[in-house]
Amino acid sequence: MAVPPPSSPLAPSQAPLAPSPEGDYRANRLFRHMARDEIEALAPQVEHLHYGKGELIVQRLDESGGIHLLLKGALLANQYARSGREVGYRRISAGGYFGEISAIDGLPRSVNIVALEDVRVARLPQGLVQTLFERSPRFMRAILEDLANLTRALTDRLFELNAVSVACRVDIELLRMAASAGGDGREAVIHPCPTHAELAVLVGSQREPVTRELNRLAGLGIVAQTGRTLRVLNLPALADEIERIGGEV
Repeated sequence: MAVPPPSSPLAPSQAPLAPSPEGDYRANRLFRHMARDEIEALAPQVEHLHYGKGELIVQRLDESGGIHLLLKGALLANQYARSGREVGYRRISAGGYFGEISAIDGLPRSVNIVALEDVRVARLPQGLVQTLFERSPRFMRAILEDLANLTRALTDRLFELNAVSVACRVDIELLRMAASAGGDGREAVIHPCPTHAELAVLVGSQREPVTRELNRLAGLGIVAQTGRTLRVLNLPALADEIERIGGEV
């Protein structure tokens, strides 16, 4: 996926939108510890935006501030080496957010954020974020918990890149996405599922090994894909497969 040129702040696709029932900023996990009236009081300062598939929402080294809440769609946090190789850090699903690190330290953005499909986001301007840092312990509690979780997740990914096979990394990533999608503990539906190329970026590999592993899992009856929907038919079997080929659940 090539990085598109930075969009103008006044691009039509970024024009302010009215809040949509498809995604309410108040339901974002960032506000999980805050009182309802405290959350609703933010409404006049929250900016509602939308982006099309492939659009760059923020670019690495951009100095814009604020925190973006993802209301609908999926995003990829990535970076490009000088060679052109794409490195994916994480996939962000609806209900997630990004920008908290730059909001805290005031430094430029550390990664690109790209829309994997049409998305809706709500932006908390930097001034509002600073006010919440100073006046809302419950907002800060959520930020700190999520930063701790992100640190653990990135530590796990670093270990996986150096210690387990590509096939195992694919299985682990599928299990992560299935857990994020929810379900009954035995099955899960990942929609939209990443393309094989997008999944390869996330696990630090190439498309061909990813395709081979997905075909192998399909042959075992563990997954089935139709279009952009991937069904994990047997989560316990996927977990067992991860353990069998050298990973940890």
